[in-house]
Amino acid sequence: MRKIFWKMFPPFEVRLTLEEIERFFVVGQLCGSIIKPRAVALAKDAERTVYSVRIDRMKPDQLALILISNVIGEELQSGAHHVYRGVLGMIGNDMRAVWSAVQRELLARGYCDESEVAKDNEWLSRQIKDAG
Repeated sequence: MRKIFWKMFPPFEVRLTLEEIERFFVVGQLCGSIIKPRAVALAKDAERTVYSVRIDRMKPDQLALILISNVIGEELQSGAHHVYRGVLGMIGNDMRAVWSAVQRELLARGYCDESEVAKDNEWLSRQIKDAG
């Protein structure tokens, strides 16, 4: 019953997370039409979003940035945005730029440190190199 109710009336945590995703994609990016709908769909999973905010003590903006980076990571490692093996196309390069912007925001807001950003960037570089 709660799932149906939360679909019609999303909890406060879901609404805040969705607002943060919308705020991040205000500036037009080429990959926005690919990344944003998938991040929104993840945020609309009310049970997981509420759990992340209430139990895991994530802030809605932190969760929004993590969801965006997860979607970008999945897209880039799929190889769908490569021209050749290890070489990104135009949309793939835009995704890489959005990834960097998300990492800078996470760092600036204090949700991660330099070593985590470096580790995540190294992981993404490996995924890009291996895919395509």
